[in-house]
Amino acid sequence: MKKLILVFAFITLSTTVFSQVTIRPGVRAGANISNFTNTEHDSKTDLYIGAFAAIKLADFYTLQPEINYSRQGAKSKFSSHKYEINYVGITLANKFSPFKEIGLNFILGPSINIKVSDNFNDYYDDLESFDFLLFGGLGYEFPFGLGIEARYNIGLIDIFGGNVNAEYEEDTNIDNLILNKVFQIGATYKFDF
Repeated sequence: MKKLILVFAFITLSTTVFSQVTIRPGVRAGANISNFTNTEHDSKTDLYIGAFAAIKLADFYTLQPEINYSRQGAKSKFSSHKYEINYVGITLANKFSPFKEIGLNFILGPSINIKVSDNFNDYYDDLESFDFLLFGGLGYEFPFGLGIEARYNIGLIDIFGGNVNAEYEEDTNIDNLILNKVFQIGATYKFDF
């Protein structure tokens, strides 16, 4: 009898918890202001676009897997050349909304970016084909699905592979690494199907 009551309680609790879960697809787009660490380049402004699924697991927490296309890089200080690296990224955004009454949320999480193209061929042979990054930011969501957000992304992999390739082991000091750094500001829209 105890086992039957325990199973019934588990099913009731599971049904209650999972009935509160909502999934809403959405899109995001905006501006990237990107540069590299430990260089004298100027920032470059470009764009990002993406799609996501907002999985609301609790009143205060939404897990948001994303797929994004991001144009990053920097501008040379001494010429008109723009260094470009384009990535497709898989992101796991964690959105925390501590105040239910307002749409303010805090966003943080990891991402892996896969390089799809670059224009470094004239200057450098091989750029690293991927980048891990961490990001944090703020967002605001209106009740009708529109949102605005700002994020700061910092790469963890040297764009030339200095901290992942064995041949560069002596250059793994953080002051020698050239990492992506990107400030994003943009809009989101969640569909309500």
